[in-house]
Amino acid sequence: MDDIKEILIEKGIIKVFDYQELDTDLIDTYNYFENKFQELYQCKADIFHLDNCFFYISNSYRCNAFAGRIENHNIIGITNGYPVLIKDKFNDNFFSNSLCIAFLNKKSISDAYCDLHEDQNFKLNEFVLNCSIEYTFGHEFQHILQFNSSKISKDALYSENLDIINNDFNLKKHTWEFDADRMASYEVLKYAFSVYTNLKNKDNEKLKCLFYIALASIVITKNLFYFGVMNQFNQEYTINKQDFYTKQFSHPHPLVRIFNIIDYFYDNVKDDFPKLEIDSQELFNNVLGISTLYFNNLIPNQNVMENFNQDIKDNIDEIYRYSQELYDFAIKDKSIKKLLKKRGIKF
Repeated sequence: MDDIKEILIEKGIIKVFDYQELDTDLIDTYNYFENKFQELYQCKADIFHLDNCFFYISNSYRCNAFAGRIENHNIIGITNGYPVLIKDKFNDNFFSNSLCIAFLNKKSISDAYCDLHEDQNFKLNEFVLNCSIEYTFGHEFQHILQFNSSKISKDALYSENLDIINNDFNLKKHTWEFDADRMASYEVLKYAFSVYTNLKNKDNEKLKCLFYIALASIVITKNLFYFGVMNQFNQEYTINKQDFYTKQFSHPHPLVRIFNIIDYFYDNVKDDFPKLEIDSQELFNNVLGISTLYFNNLIPNQNVMENFNQDIKDNIDEIYRYSQELYDFAIKDKSIKKLLKKRGIKF
């Protein structure tokens, strides 16, 4: 990847953020995120036999990630704001009362949460952070696969953040985002299972808890953007929600995306782990509960998840309808169909 980096810099295609002269703590943060993304990209590039792959950190203070196919190079990147803002939002302090989720469950699940909490080799905030990274990378990598599966006549670059300044709606673009969210959520599920396999003491209840926490990590990540607090550095956060819409802007509405992610995550747990006998309501209650505990610490007295729940209820019919429209369009999209068949995914 270093050879590709030099070529892209020389051609002026990319401008890499240089963090080597920063404070030690910041250097450690950037090293952690850069190594994570590079390792994930190298692994996936090998599996899918992709050449000319490169990851880099670009110069922008906002929290964002992107994927592009430029001059036959497969580029994934994050902004220099991403590691700082994500790490700050997943600070251990905001998960200080996370064990309270145990009290909302039956005894077997409650005991499993307590066992995880007492496990010296399991750190909740680190797990949640890594799930968020897995989701972000998985989403961008799916765009790389989409680009390579489609006949693209010009360079393409997709950003993860919603663009509301340019009302650039395209149903195919919405569908590709819909597909990328689904595949990314499955990568998080696989990561959660890999963490479970490394636990010393294992049982089905612990695996359920890990799945609940993993999905909550994605929902928290998406809601940080939905409520407009992700890019705020001042911890006296102000809420700024995006009004509901369907066929507008660069990405589906965050509520549509979250609904799609939860739905697909649940379907995959049910299909891949039938012995867990996963219950959809229990899954949702735990994800909502974990998210509520988190946001109550991050933004006290704002009732963030109550607002989220109400927004879902107020728009559920449109969310269902548009999600189905995106799904119907997706399974007819040639590049998505090709990828689904290649992965052996039923649709």
